[in-house]
Amino acid sequence: MVSHKLRVFIILAALALSTIGMIALHRRATSNLKQVPISKSVRTLFSAWKNTQNKLYTTPQEEQFRLQVFAKNHQKIKVSNSRKLGYTLGLNLFADLTEEEFVAKYTGYKHQKTKKAVKPQQAKLGQAASVDWRTQGVVNAVKNQGSCGSCWAFSAVAAFESAAKLAGYALFSFSEQQLVDCSRPEGNQGCNGGLMDQAFTYIEKSQGLATEQDYPYKGTDGVCHASSKTMQAPQIGSFTDVPKNDCQTLLASVTKQPVSVAIAANAIQFYTTGVFSNKFCGTGLNHGVAAVGYGTDASSKKNYWIVRNSWGATWGEKGYILMDRDVQPSTGICGICMAASYPNIVKP
Repeated sequence: MVSHKLRVFIILAALALSTIGMIALHRRATSNLKQVPISKSVRTLFSAWKNTQNKLYTTPQEEQFRLQVFAKNHQKIKVSNSRKLGYTLGLNLFADLTEEEFVAKYTGYKHQKTKKAVKPQQAKLGQAASVDWRTQGVVNAVKNQGSCGSCWAFSAVAAFESAAKLAGYALFSFSEQQLVDCSRPEGNQGCNGGLMDQAFTYIEKSQGLATEQDYPYKGTDGVCHASSKTMQAPQIGSFTDVPKNDCQTLLASVTKQPVSVAIAANAIQFYTTGVFSNKFCGTGLNHGVAAVGYGTDASSKKNYWIVRNSWGATWGEKGYILMDRDVQPSTGICGICMAASYPNIVKP
């Protein structure tokens, strides 16, 4: 057994390494950023954006660096929106971050070679042209992981909450923080990343999960203090991995319940609204989210996934993104069909 003092030391060491890594990342970004002239209108826009986002910088040098990043991001957003691609980007909460910083702070999925998956029994695809589990009372409000790389925990909990409700339990809000603190033996690394399957394995072994109220989210690594007294009844009997690059089986799975999925999140940093159709977003999986439905846009006729994110309700379409189902048909857009899974709940 690992002593309490040793566990605390390991966590503090991990926090120190994470802090050192973020400082190094900032220095690297600063040195690589090419200085560009800043117009008066962009300075005014930056000032207004800072007020809206309650942004304060510690030094004039930091503020100047953020202004440069903001200006470059603003130009990138203008160019994208001018192409009228069917979706829009905007100056959201991430507008002063480089892509490298954004990925390092706000994702956290640690991609591994996918194990061989057993193909689940498919639902009849003809029975529903669209599914939106948000309208069925089985999806909780969007949550916010903050700058902790715990997306994997939010993705797993989203699928677990919905599966439990569909199995006959109440719609609980379960604890992501418990997974951050307690699922290291299964291979997760807290705020430094993890996998949804490893989170499902922890819940299965623990025979449940505490509620958000009993084990609230801190957004930092902590010492595990889970107790059998705080566990709620829903238990995972097993979990199913959707075969890699099998978008039809993923569609069938989402017909039955919300599903944890992984995506390459770099290109959605500034997503605001519309059906995201960027076919160049890649397949370098780094972010865990949840597919909670699918449908077809009435005006553009584009088929889309409804994806629940964990960056708060101010990002995207109230915390959601619609992702084109017909882009990158083998892997799914941004790799959405490459590493999907969902829990199977023991019914009450």
